[in-house]
Amino acid sequence: MTDDLALLTPDLQSLGWDDELEEWASQAAQPSDPDGPTAPILSRGRIARTSRGFCLVFTGGEAVLAASSSVRSTTGLAPSTGDFVTVVEHPEDGPSIGQIAPRRTALSRRAPGRVPEPQILASNIDDIFVMHGLDRPLNLRRIERQLVISWDSGARPIILLTKADEVSHEDEAIASVQRAAPDVEIIATSTITGQGLDRVRELFTGTRTIALIGLSGIGKSTLVNELSDGVVQRTGEVRATDRRGRHTTVTRDLIPLPHGGIVIDTPGIREVGLWQSHMGLAKTFPEIAQAVENCRFADCEHQAEPGCAVSAARMDGLIEDRRLEHWQDLHAELKLQDEQLEDFSRRAESRSRADVQGRRDGERQKKRKSGKRRNSR
Repeated sequence: MTDDLALLTPDLQSLGWDDELEEWASQAAQPSDPDGPTAPILSRGRIARTSRGFCLVFTGGEAVLAASSSVRSTTGLAPSTGDFVTVVEHPEDGPSIGQIAPRRTALSRRAPGRVPEPQILASNIDDIFVMHGLDRPLNLRRIERQLVISWDSGARPIILLTKADEVSHEDEAIASVQRAAPDVEIIATSTITGQGLDRVRELFTGTRTIALIGLSGIGKSTLVNELSDGVVQRTGEVRATDRRGRHTTVTRDLIPLPHGGIVIDTPGIREVGLWQSHMGLAKTFPEIAQAVENCRFADCEHQAEPGCAVSAARMDGLIEDRRLEHWQDLHAELKLQDEQLEDFSRRAESRSRADVQGRRDGERQKKRKSGKRRNSR
C-alpha cells in the first residue's frame, strides 16, 4: 500500500516541492564548515510518516525509510508528517534525515506531560478539517478548542460535520456551530448519501494539503477511503454506548489522492492542549478579542472592572455568556502556560550560570594546585 501511494507522487513537484524549497535544499547541501566533511544529499522529499526514530519519506516516485534520531539530536527539532526534508547517507545509520525545511505552517498542541513543550501534529498544511460527528451531542467547547490550534497553525480551518444521514436536526446543528465559529465554512457530510462530498473534493486541488483532526469514530478514515477511491485507511466500528470509535489510525499519515490534493490523517485525539495559541484564541473569539482591545486598562481581567469593554459587550448581548466563559478558561490556560515557560526558562538560566561558575571554580582550583606544586620544588 505504501508503494502504491508513493506512485501517486511521481515527482517532487507533485509533493508540493517548489523553487523556494529547491533553493533551500541547495543551501542545505553546503557544509556549515567549509573545511569540514559534509554528507551528500541522496534525495529530497516530504515526510509521509514518523515512527520511533524513523521517517517514511516520499521522494517522487518512491519511498525511502530514513533514520531521524541524528537530526533531532543535533537540532532539537522532531520531524513531523508533512515536513520537506533532505535525506543524506549517515556513516552509522544509513539513509537519514539531513535537514528540515522551515515550516510554512504547523498544527501544534501542547504535548501530554508535566513539562510544557509543543508536539507538531502536521506541517506545511493549507487547510484543516475540524471534524465532529452529528451522531453524538454537539461539543462546542471541543470545536472551539480545536479551532484555536487550527487558526494558530497558519492554515485555514473548515468544519466538517460528519454522519449527516443519521440525524434530522442538521440545520439546527449547523446554526449552533456557526455561532461558535464565525467566519468559518461549515460542511455537513455523509459518506452514505454523498452529501457535501462534492464540496470537499473541490478543496483538494493540485498539491493542496489538508489535515484532519477530531475524535476517534467520527469518520476521518472513512472520508479518506472515500476520497482515495479505495481502502487506504482501516476503519472500525463505533460503540453504541458512548459513540466512541477504536483508534484505527495510529500514526499521522500523508496520503496523496488520485484526483489531486494531499490529506494528512491523524489519530483521534482527546486531549487538545493549547500551545502558545494567543493568536488562535483571538481568531476563534473575534468578538471578544475586539472588545478586549477597547478595554480602559491593559491589565483588565474582564470581570467587573470599570471601563471593561468585554463586560459592556456582554451586557449589550454582543458576547454570549457561554462563549465568554470558555474564552476565560482558555485565556487562563495560556496565561498559566506562559508563567510555566518563564519559570522553566529562569531555572534553565540558573543552571547554566551554575555550570559556568562551576567550570571557573574548577579552573581556579587547578591553577592553585599547579602553583603549589611549582613552589614546592
